[in-house]
Amino acid sequence: MRGKKRIVFIAGMLLFIHVAAHGLPAASANVGDDNDPIKQLEKKVEALEKLLRQRESQLESLEPATPRTLPDPPFRYQPALPSSVLPVADILRNGTRIPHQLIVDKPKYSRPAYEDHWHSKFGRWSYLPTRVHYALHRLFAQYDIGLSNWYDFEQQLGISIPMRQDKQSLDLYIVAFQTKITEVYTKGNQIVVTGLPKKHGVQVITVKTGQLRPANPEENLLIQLVTPDGYELDDTIISYVPPDFWKERAR
Repeated sequence: MRGKKRIVFIAGMLLFIHVAAHGLPAASANVGDDNDPIKQLEKKVEALEKLLRQRESQLESLEPATPRTLPDPPFRYQPALPSSVLPVADILRNGTRIPHQLIVDKPKYSRPAYEDHWHSKFGRWSYLPTRVHYALHRLFAQYDIGLSNWYDFEQQLGISIPMRQDKQSLDLYIVAFQTKITEVYTKGNQIVVTGLPKKHGVQVITVKTGQLRPANPEENLLIQLVTPDGYELDDTIISYVPPDFWKERAR
């Protein structure tokens, strides 16, 4: 609050100088606040205090309160890997290839360094460690089972994704930047998405969670983005949600 005290101190000094030079203004019922230098100065101090509070709030939304090193991802909840992780080569060779549907394909899309809604004026998506996390990765996944989560997902990525909400069979959405997706394989609690690296572009595919059949439905899914010959480009972790999610929710 040092800045606030400084503003109040400067305002007080200005008021003292004005009174010393001109004396106190005569009280008059006909003189409005606009012509009263004390009232004018008080309004300026209030405006400066309000601006200071706004700037403090913006700063809190930008970075941690104290300098420190954060892991990636910089979230409070760190999703755990499944207890058994197989080599990518094993999944490509012995896993099950599952169908996928391409719902977004923008081969010329170029990821921006910054978007206007990430500004600290809004605060919700301006936290710098989170922004760094999203910039570091090209693979993301989400279910369309919560409007608030979905809205945040789109805003964090900076792209719009059509929400399908198939009430009969839940979809898992997989987003890949700078990659042309070719195939999807699964085995155990892993999903391997093969694709060709590109300089630009974004693709979004959906797979049916009923096709996954994880070895342990209580554990998370590890999703890996790899080249067709098995070189890993990125990965992400998401919980497993069964295909009858909407049916169970309706009960």
